[in-house]
Amino acid sequence: MRKSAMVALLGLLSAAPAMAQQDIRFSGFGSIGALYHDSDYLGFHRDYTMEAVELGWSTAADTMLGLQLNADLTDQLDLVGQMVFKNRVSDEVSDNLEWLFLRYRPNSDWAFRVGRLGLDLYMLSEYRDVSYAYSWVRPVPEFYNLISSISRYNGADVSYRTRLGDNIFEAKLAYGSNDAALQGAEQQIDIGLDDITALTLSLTANEWLLRASIANASATGENYQTNQLLFALRSIPKELWPDAAALADEIAFIHRKSRYYALGAQYDDGRWILQSELGYTETDWRLLQPYMSGYISLGRRFDNLTLFAMVASVQNTEDAEEIATPPSLPFLPAEQQAQLLALHGAAQYSYHASSLDQTSYSLGARWDFYDNMALKFQWDHTQIGDYGSSLWVRDFPMAHDDSVNVFSINLSFTF
Repeated sequence: MRKSAMVALLGLLSAAPAMAQQDIRFSGFGSIGALYHDSDYLGFHRDYTMEAVELGWSTAADTMLGLQLNADLTDQLDLVGQMVFKNRVSDEVSDNLEWLFLRYRPNSDWAFRVGRLGLDLYMLSEYRDVSYAYSWVRPVPEFYNLISSISRYNGADVSYRTRLGDNIFEAKLAYGSNDAALQGAEQQIDIGLDDITALTLSLTANEWLLRASIANASATGENYQTNQLLFALRSIPKELWPDAAALADEIAFIHRKSRYYALGAQYDDGRWILQSELGYTETDWRLLQPYMSGYISLGRRFDNLTLFAMVASVQNTEDAEEIATPPSLPFLPAEQQAQLLALHGAAQYSYHASSLDQTSYSLGARWDFYDNMALKFQWDHTQIGDYGSSLWVRDFPMAHDDSVNVFSINLSFTF
């Protein structure tokens, strides 16, 4: 994260013990998971902030530990800090810090927070790493992989909550910035988000929870391979490829406007659990085509046993652009033709690298065998379309469709 923000947040935490008068509480959560998948050339990761696991069994994908501190500083002011340790791409200790914020509640309706926060963009916003809090082994990859990887931010939010008859309405407005090290499909990328603005509306009505979210940000990212491609394109003489420099400007990931929209609904009457979310993401960066993502999950509780089934999908709404070959090709010597075609291929490759086309079918069970402990089993069968495997880690985009099976067992707990 940005150094100045990190210093400020750590200063906030160090000052808390001196400020607190009473009521400091420590709690935690975690999961011990084992996962098996059967793909020889695709690596699975829970989200983009985590390292991928290869063919066979692994405990790295779903094993994590969270520690949380809640301190009531006054009747209206409290501090919350949360550390989550998992198999991250980043080796920075500070990146384990998920939350560190001060919250001021002048009354029961209003709340103001400042510090390191999580964007309230989806149903699991407050507990996506707390596996014990939901039936599945992990958040749905098709919906959560990307947006949950970049939803932590440094900034502030304000929320207003009120009763509408027997229902509760809440509105939350957030603003801030974020940076993160992410493991993309073929390489690591360092991404920064500025001017993040997000609005979330929710309505709780008896057994129902309804949500709507909208967010936008300015995104910048870079990695070594892309920098090399940009340098090569900008070095080509205009007479050999007139559009090369303009193409490099399109590929460069600098201050790209991104927008996100989501709707969610949950029904839970104690026996049946129905939950669904639908999201749409668009950006003016042409290498990331707009996409829709969503899922629907149905569960049934039988005392301490819950059975569930789910369908989830993510699809681009536009095809990747096809780049015209340089018009000078027929007039060049064979060696120069080969060099220019190789560069054209690399540029075209970058347009396909982020393509999304996959659907998963899941079955699972949760057994609450002890207080604050649950054992979960889940099978996911994922069908991937041509060039649509960018939720996975791979050596190159697959030009053919494929399928992957993932088997998971998970022990989740809180304390």
